[in-house]
Amino acid sequence: PGWKDVTKRNEAAWILNFITNTDAMLNVDPKAQAQLEICLVRMPNQSLTDQEAFSLYEFMRKNDGIK
Repeated sequence: PGWKDVTKRNEAAWILNFITNTDAMLNVDPKAQAQLEICLVRMPNQSLTDQEAFSLYEFMRKNDGIK
């Protein structure tokens, strides 16, 4: 799905969990599974540290909705 309003559509904890535990989220989380049905491509596990994931989240939050 698009990134527009991603930090408004999802809580920070959910986004960070999805970034750091991609495979587990895709296996058990209904919201992640629904996105997979739309995109048809599994997000690869990036093996990010918690700090790297938080930095990515902050980037998304600061740029959310910017064209």
